[in-house]
Amino acid sequence: MRAEVFPFAIARRKSMGSVISVGFSLTWETPVLIHQGDICIRSVDGPREALRYLQRDFDQHSGQLYWNAVYSCMRALRHRSAPELARQCFIIACDNASIDVS
Repeated sequence: MRAEVFPFAIARRKSMGSVISVGFSLTWETPVLIHQGDICIRSVDGPREALRYLQRDFDQHSGQLYWNAVYSCMRALRHRSAPELARQCFIIACDNASIDVS
């Protein structure tokens, strides 16, 4: 009877045992270098650093290209897409925000 009154409790209890694999140590073959003028001010080596940059240091937290980069980095970290796709989306978001990258 308790399951009929609170059916979500049983489903929730079952999902608590699953483990989500996260690739915090994933790196790109070639890092993305962020420049200010002729000086490289930062190197972003993988999706974890890119996501951190997008969330903390990116001036523009809106727009489709920004959210594509955030989403692709998250998917790469959860092993749902290729890390290089996240790299490309990150570069495109930076270009869109007039951040000089190479």
